[in-house]
Amino acid sequence: MSSWLKDESIAHEDKEEVLLLIKNKNITELRDRFYRDLEFGTGGMRGVMGMGANRMNRYVLRRAVQGVANYILKCGEEAKKQGVAIAYDSRNNSRFFGHEAASVLAANGIHSYIYPTLQPTPCLSFAIRKLGCISGFCITASHNPPEYNGIKVYWDDGAQIIPPQDAEILKEVFSIQAFSDTKYMPFQEAQQKGLAHHISEDILTSYFETLKGLSLAPHVPKNVSIVYTPLHGTGKIPTLRALNSWGFENVFVVPEQAEPNGNFPTVKKPNPEESEALALAIKYATERKADYVFATDPDSDRLAIVSHEPVLAKGIMKHQAVGDYVILNGNQTGALLVNSILSNRKKTGKLNSNHKIVKTIVTSDLLEKICSEFGIEIFNTLTGFKWIAGLIRSWEEKNNGFEYLFGTEESFGFMPNNNVRDKDAIAAICQAAEMIAITKEKKQTLCENLFEIFKKHGAWQEDLISIDLYGEEGSLRINRMMKSMRESPMTEWAGTKVTKIYDYLDPKTQKEQNIAKSNVLKMLLEDGSKISMRPSGTEPKLKFYISVCSKNSNVEESYMNSINKINNLRKEIYIFVNKVK
Repeated sequence: MSSWLKDESIAHEDKEEVLLLIKNKNITELRDRFYRDLEFGTGGMRGVMGMGANRMNRYVLRRAVQGVANYILKCGEEAKKQGVAIAYDSRNNSRFFGHEAASVLAANGIHSYIYPTLQPTPCLSFAIRKLGCISGFCITASHNPPEYNGIKVYWDDGAQIIPPQDAEILKEVFSIQAFSDTKYMPFQEAQQKGLAHHISEDILTSYFETLKGLSLAPHVPKNVSIVYTPLHGTGKIPTLRALNSWGFENVFVVPEQAEPNGNFPTVKKPNPEESEALALAIKYATERKADYVFATDPDSDRLAIVSHEPVLAKGIMKHQAVGDYVILNGNQTGALLVNSILSNRKKTGKLNSNHKIVKTIVTSDLLEKICSEFGIEIFNTLTGFKWIAGLIRSWEEKNNGFEYLFGTEESFGFMPNNNVRDKDAIAAICQAAEMIAITKEKKQTLCENLFEIFKKHGAWQEDLISIDLYGEEGSLRINRMMKSMRESPMTEWAGTKVTKIYDYLDPKTQKEQNIAKSNVLKMLLEDGSKISMRPSGTEPKLKFYISVCSKNSNVEESYMNSINKINNLRKEIYIFVNKVK
């Protein structure tokens, strides 16, 4: 804290925020702001905005960008010329932070290409690849509460950084001892000197053109009524543009959530994974008798789908229902999309053995069953689309002829387009709308379609338990729980024996599954159920992922068995969490 107050590069008014806390003897807040530097992880950083070393502010951002700049400079003169693409979302200070990043790059002689208006994450990934940039920054904190912001760092393939770039960039960031060691050129000066450029509309036009190539049934009737919410984020303009270009025009946008607003006034968190964030959209859907609800997070990389299911919502899917609408979880949506893509490609003769599907290790194994049905190979990676993109890059380097078709993870993330190497809710919305139209033509709903899949491959159900643990003590408790499970692992869960434990910190597991080192534990149970646990890489959370399957001749009975298994496992997990203080 003393170094912060003594640093001449920090403006007096920014020191005043800290001095006021000292004056008021707010020791808890001061400790949280300075007990560590805001963590710059393997994909970037994210934190509460404010002054202090453990907060997201202009000085912390400049140091991070300077570290990336130092690494780019070591890559040679050509890398400097390739430059860095920058996008920002609707969060408070996102535009300001985007310009600050460009200012640091310019002071280091590195060109930047920044969108003149807010844009979703997929448009950043697309721009990196289209412009041939060496790197990219997306200013966002995704679906975190409004007090957060952050920066995601990308490399030349349009994906977030992975080894070896991540470790080398981290080394450069950590080598910067003082905020005064960062270089800076005002953004307007950078523009005048030809170092900061705006990304042209042509790039966006090209992005939307590539989306049209994903359509597998362009002539299917588009008589689907949709309510859409961007949750105050970047999604309204690109989503309407994309859906309209695919022929879907019956789209009602929730007016209270249509425009960008970094305060996210109508929700606690702009997270489409949480039903509270979808409540207003479901209300409008009920009033308008809409078929479906779509929702995206502030940077439009996550997609939630809600289906009008008046029978199932009151029956065996009531645990996922609000009124007559069922909120599909990420695994269910992923399974439906993969099944739709493979079946329609097979039907039209566009499926071949080189096509590959990719999912993460915590995503439902139902996808493996679906892919097996169609004779298509599926790969598993660590959590995060940077690993899915990294796998694609390895295929390209090997020139093995593999063709990436689709990638998914349970946290409402989908990557349908090889031209974008990160989650892309805009592309996924288009694929989902077409899937819905095809399903509707068969006089089915999505949930009815899901149960058809269950009849073939068993009734699968997944659940996620997120334990929020804030601050220094929260971080320590997360570590204690991971340590406890490693040192004294559960031998059974809810009366079902654990048959195998995979520890992804163990080199043996890494080698066996051909997966990089990660702080993840995966436990396989005797009945085929699976429990995984890992600390979140972007939020102060410990996450437990549960996946179960039941199968007999009665699919509804099987599904209820799966629900009961989930409920029993949830109880056991909370007992474990409460035991480890």
